[in-house]
Amino acid sequence: MNDLSLLRKLKSAGFSCQSFDSSHNARYSRIGRLSSITALTIAVALCAIPLGSLHAQTLVAEQAAPAQALINTSGVVTHLTYTDTAYYTNWPGVFNALQALGVKHIRDGYGNYPANSPLWSRHQQLNNIGITTDYVVTYDKSITAQAIEQFAPKVTDMEAIEAANECDVSGLCGGTGTTGIANAVSMLPMLHTAAQYLHVPLIGPSFVNPGSYATAGNIASNIDLNNLHIYFGGRNPGSAGWGAPDALGNAYGCWNYWYDVSWTDAPFISPVATESGYMSFPTTATTYTLPESVQTAYVQRTMLLAFMHGYQETFIYQLMDEPTSPAGYGLLRPDMTQKPAFIGLSNMLHLLSDTDTSFAPGKLSFRISGGDSKLNHLLFQKKDGTYWLVLWVEAPSWDPATARPLSVAPENIGIALDSTYTTSKNYQFNSSGSYYTFDQPMNNGWASLTVTDQISVIKIVAK
Repeated sequence: MNDLSLLRKLKSAGFSCQSFDSSHNARYSRIGRLSSITALTIAVALCAIPLGSLHAQTLVAEQAAPAQALINTSGVVTHLTYTDTAYYTNWPGVFNALQALGVKHIRDGYGNYPANSPLWSRHQQLNNIGITTDYVVTYDKSITAQAIEQFAPKVTDMEAIEAANECDVSGLCGGTGTTGIANAVSMLPMLHTAAQYLHVPLIGPSFVNPGSYATAGNIASNIDLNNLHIYFGGRNPGSAGWGAPDALGNAYGCWNYWYDVSWTDAPFISPVATESGYMSFPTTATTYTLPESVQTAYVQRTMLLAFMHGYQETFIYQLMDEPTSPAGYGLLRPDMTQKPAFIGLSNMLHLLSDTDTSFAPGKLSFRISGGDSKLNHLLFQKKDGTYWLVLWVEAPSWDPATARPLSVAPENIGIALDSTYTTSKNYQFNSSGSYYTFDQPMNNGWASLTVTDQISVIKIVAK
């Protein structure tokens, strides 16, 4: 039995979206391959630990992830080459927005810019503030590895090369369906050559239809990361899915379903979510869209859940609403004012940001009592030794089919720590994207608090 068969056999035994305790499965590196049976066995074993096990009467030592590791997965889609939009005409506003947002990556298009194009210096500016670019290379057989290799040192911000976008439906790849898929795959050897020369990962082609990944065949030898576009159609990002289950029991639409899809053409290759997001408006009566107030927590939780499930990077689609793309997806409105989701994502990323990940995070012994299966958490540590526990109730607050709000019951919980640590602060986010900060004391080694579908971040310090 090979590694993939074993993993699929274990997952089919019950490790579905509903039972996946992803808080134990955060991956720290940007580029990761699941290549050994040991790693697979550990990952599956950790997936099998239900959240309720943390509610036992003894403290459980849980491994923290570096806080900056979450920040390093964060990205947003941009269209800097669209010369008829504010992406191009209002560069100072775009640059300031990207800096304020706090993401580490953008996803944009590769192109052989004219020598006098301002795009060269704009990408250099981004690199200077620590923002790098995943360059999507369109289907064009005239593009050569040498051209990409010469392009990269001029822009200075290339962090990845990405194969052609949605060739199964776009019509921009010499055809759609099997023709478009085959054409996208045909460019992979050339792109892989350039990626190896530049020492950057090659992200595989994205497809709209799940079946297109199987049609592509096994492309694992030609890519470093696989590529998924994950949209929830107005549902909460922790949805257990809304379609037929796959062979492993994961329903269409959930995180585990898409991870299974990514392994059909690239077994053992970790995926990147190069697009995910929501259509939102100040108010809405349109089904499968959201009010801006609901989008706030959903975007934050998308980033957290993607990290939990091992996605190496997650790009929110998109930075701003502009006339060439479907309305509503932007974190900024057409006039570039900030939606609550922009504010909330920015505040979360800045609150959890750290200097680096070059330290070995520790384990924290704690117990969560109360709450139910909807209670989610992630444990982070910063280089200064402080722990940061992110908590939320993963439940829908909006019915996308009827465009009506849903009530989410708050959950009263307690946190027990060993005698060497204490809770310090509670940062409670709200639907406007801001947060309230208040002291979170412990009485006799016990902290009581209320958790909602808006994230709470608990700072834990040594005594």
